[in-house]
Amino acid sequence: MITRRTKVQLMIFALITMVGVAYVGARYARLDRLFFDDSYRVAAHFAESGGIFEGAQVSYRGVTIGQVGELELTDEGVDVMLDIDNDVEQIPADTKAVVANRSAVGEQYVDLQPQTKQGPYLGDGDDIALAMTETPIPTTKLLVDLDTTVNSVNKESLTTVVSEMGKAFNGTGRDLGQIIDTSNSFIRTANDNFDMTTALLEDGNTVLTTQLDKASAIRSFAKDLSSFSDTLVRSDKDLRSVIENGSATANQLRTFLEENQVDLGELINNLVTTGEVTGRHIDGTEMILVVYPYVVAGGYTVVDKDAGSGLYDAHFGLILTQDPHVCTGGYDQGERRPPQDGSNKPMNENARCTEPASTSNARGGQHAPGRAGAAYRAPVVGTYDRESKTVDLGADVPSVTYSGGAALTFGEESWKWLLLGPLSSGK
Repeated sequence: MITRRTKVQLMIFALITMVGVAYVGARYARLDRLFFDDSYRVAAHFAESGGIFEGAQVSYRGVTIGQVGELELTDEGVDVMLDIDNDVEQIPADTKAVVANRSAVGEQYVDLQPQTKQGPYLGDGDDIALAMTETPIPTTKLLVDLDTTVNSVNKESLTTVVSEMGKAFNGTGRDLGQIIDTSNSFIRTANDNFDMTTALLEDGNTVLTTQLDKASAIRSFAKDLSSFSDTLVRSDKDLRSVIENGSATANQLRTFLEENQVDLGELINNLVTTGEVTGRHIDGTEMILVVYPYVVAGGYTVVDKDAGSGLYDAHFGLILTQDPHVCTGGYDQGERRPPQDGSNKPMNENARCTEPASTSNARGGQHAPGRAGAAYRAPVVGTYDRESKTVDLGADVPSVTYSGGAALTFGEESWKWLLLGPLSSGK
């Protein structure tokens, strides 16, 4: 016979069992939904089911927030109804629904992955668009592709690779162990420099973009480098000769510099002065370098070929002025040297024509005709255009005229130059 105490214990045990079963059913089996619904429904549009099933869990940020309701076939794929608990309110509408695997053997569930922290938020009757859903690769497809990949590997080649790797790593166990042991230090250092690495990758994008913009120049450089390499190959013999004889040549050059270092120093100092003079006359030097070849080429026309002898003859003329006589005043200073005296004596720097221009054929820079005034035209070889880098022979240039320097030779009768000047200029 069951005593009263035993009956009370059985009733308490039955009550605890019922409470436990009810809690487990409501918490894990979701049996509470059979009596009342405390969730709101969101429809997720999938292209395919991906193995999801009715009653599977719905997860948000790693926390279970509901379960999968009905699955409805549509023309675009499958609509999965997500029953989400009412206490979970702020799920952004910009959320991706992904069918994920909880383990390697399957057990799919729907994982909600928010793309933003801002609203609006999902509510009862809202949809998750097809573009915002994703399903995993089917296990069958994965296994088939893996089998195809494995069968595509040549067994003999694989055997060779394994054998060679065995030879390569043979006896390197200690080094490999050290690499593995220090990998934690490497990872720690990489983590400490994460910001720097991120900045490097971002700057690398800029560098790569620049390389894309300069793609044509890089191709041209590579082509020129290939041509340069081919030239080096063709000149291999000459380069080897230069390398072999270069040491002796360098020694000779060093000896030359050591023996002539004083003279070279003086030469360089003198070249500085020469360079300054050349720099001040760069315009005239440039004109000489441009026009002189044309002058030389035209000079051959001066020499004419004699019709009788077949030789080239050049004819020169000398005109002696008898009246007025040659200037001698100012040159008789000091002792007159006989022609046969070839000794070195200081030059008389004060010698010059001191006679007036009206009494002799005056010489000296002081009597040289000056510019300006109407006189005669000077012969012109040509003009040089710096912009176009061209020479125009025989081109018209401004007249070069001379003043009354020649008129000074008339003395008091210099008025005659008004009549003779136009005649001498060809006018």
